[in-house]
Amino acid sequence: MNLTVHIPGFGQMFGVPNAVVDQYLKLATPSQLKVLLYLLRNNGQTVDHSEIAKALAISEELVEEAALFWSQTDLFAVTEPAAESVPAETAAEPEQKPAKAPRTNHVSAVSSGKSGDLTPLEIASAIEASDDLKTLFRMSEQQLGRPLRHVEQKALVWMHDYNNIGSDIILTVLLYCKSIDKSSVSYAESIITSWWNDGIQTLPQVTDAINEMEHRRSFTGHIQKAFEMHRKPTPKQQEYIDLWQDRKIPLDLITYAYEKTLESIDKLSFPYLDSILTRWMNAGYRTRTDVDTKDRPETGDKKAAAKNAVPKSDNAEAYQSFIRNLEP
Repeated sequence: MNLTVHIPGFGQMFGVPNAVVDQYLKLATPSQLKVLLYLLRNNGQTVDHSEIAKALAISEELVEEAALFWSQTDLFAVTEPAAESVPAETAAEPEQKPAKAPRTNHVSAVSSGKSGDLTPLEIASAIEASDDLKTLFRMSEQQLGRPLRHVEQKALVWMHDYNNIGSDIILTVLLYCKSIDKSSVSYAESIITSWWNDGIQTLPQVTDAINEMEHRRSFTGHIQKAFEMHRKPTPKQQEYIDLWQDRKIPLDLITYAYEKTLESIDKLSFPYLDSILTRWMNAGYRTRTDVDTKDRPETGDKKAAAKNAVPKSDNAEAYQSFIRNLEP
């Protein structure tokens, strides 16, 4: 189907700068383009975020993000409230904008992308200069199921170009974040930054770290189900769970200790439960059968016998002989 411009249908018109199509159309999200058109349509008027959000049926957060995106281009000038006059001798020195971090071939420690002040034009130029970065953007949008926001674009460029983190690592971590319902570039960036600074800097190392996190999440999930917990564990409770996992205590034994805890104090207590598990593990119990057959309290007859028993020693026979000789 071919479309041609039908002039009478346009009525009154407003202009759109060529740069929007030439430089920013590939980067701008639908909400950012909506905000741009609204601003151009209401050129010369003062509108606030809430008014724009209501008119476009989008959230104020998206309006603010769009305003930040377009304010960093050459299309708009940010107007600030007029400051009160300050005597020259007391006027403060203008704040110096920190210099942008130079690109390097290798870094042993990385910093958050929030420190990177990248404009949309710089991001567009970076994408044009790197097919790998272009692929990273495209696949990230596929994983997230939506266009990247400006702050997410900055984070990806910062990690890829400025900290030299491979696209395979970024996409792997982003996919893991999606699997745990935290589809966020910023969350993925925080994980990557932490791991990278801890020496986890190759794809196999990242894969191992993700597998370890998955294993711990699975173990914790089993504990929550066994304990009938309807919320995630507190940090202190998670410490106990991690300790049991590190000690390789069988889940069935933990569940049995939970049952014993309820029988004894009628409530879930991680310290009390841990004391049971510690005693069982020190005694070498690994199954319910071990506990049922070996961890039995002494009966009254056994206690009396033990109390009246003659201690065994190297002189036991001589002692017994001495006792017999005293008998009439």
